Amino acid sequence: NSKLNTQNSLDASLPWDHMDTGIDKNWLIADLQRALEAATVLDCSFEGCSHCGVCGIDFGHNIVIAAPPIPSFAGHFKPNKEKAQRLRVCFGKQGDMALTSHLDLVRLFDRAVRRASLPVAYTGGFHPSPRIMIANALSLGATSHGEIVDFELTKIIDVEEFKEKLASQLPVDIPLYQVEDVDLKAPAASQVLEKAEYLITVARVQDSSPVEDAAVEQWQDWVEQIKVSDAIWWEQITKSGNKKQVNLRERLFELEVNKLPENKQQTDNSSAVVRYIGSCCNDGTLIRPEHLVYMLEQVTGLEFHLLHVHRSKLMLHVS
Repeated sequence: NSKLNTQNSLDASLPWDHMDTGIDKNWLIADLQRALEAATVLDCSFEGCSHCGVCGIDFGHNIVIAAPPIPSFAGHFKPNKEKAQRLRVCFGKQGDMALTSHLDLVRLFDRAVRRASLPVAYTGGFHPSPRIMIANALSLGATSHGEIVDFELTKIIDVEEFKEKLASQLPVDIPLYQVEDVDLKAPAASQVLEKAEYLITVARVQDSSPVEDAAVEQWQDWVEQIKVSDAIWWEQITKSGNKKQVNLRERLFELEVNKLPENKQQTDNSSAVVRYIGSCCNDGTLIRPEHLVYMLEQVTGLEFHLLHVHRSKLMLHVS
């Protein structure tokens, strides 16, 4: 309020004055003045008491202790870049961890490896990072039990020992299914990734057509229409901003309708679980679940919603 001067406004009643925080209001006014003067208030944990009002009969008395010694400088971190072993881990992403982004998942593995004291190797350069390479990023919100990640270590460690130590530092929603030793000279999983298998739950928008709820046979008929199509074109925007026509059909290898659980078959015929295997190369040659929904809409003329995505398997090229 412009009618109140600075001195009087500090004494004005505040909405939270009825709450007892233990700190005297006059001390807060004095502390504000010290802050405006850029004065230093010493830490009462290691220096004298500033009489803020927190300590006393009701709250106890502060005990001033000596500040801990400053640790000696042991030198800058020198990452070990030596590579002695590569372990390939198949893991899952379930429950609440489905809401963890790809970058956060990389940080999660980094911290888990350090907590488990596993000898992970580092990259070179000005910003060394641990050699932890996830084969392919999973969309936020999607679940999986077929993800792959490569770890490169500075010394050879037993596979079961690695699995046990790493699993002990990971959330229960990041289960480890398999760990195998891979030749260091072999390409990384991200380089030989070829296909991916998905289970997606798709629902037809009710007001998109006056027809009745789709039975399983109807869903199978829609799937067959996609399979017999020679081309279903999708307009893709490249990184340079140019438009490119992509034939999604040639990136689709297998497609079928999975049966819903018995408790849903009688009450919900507007949705179905569709399994497909499609291209999943890291060079951009892939078919996402959203693409399959688009293909359904193109062959049926109806509108669909993607309800859930589950990636069940990543398939690597075997030479």
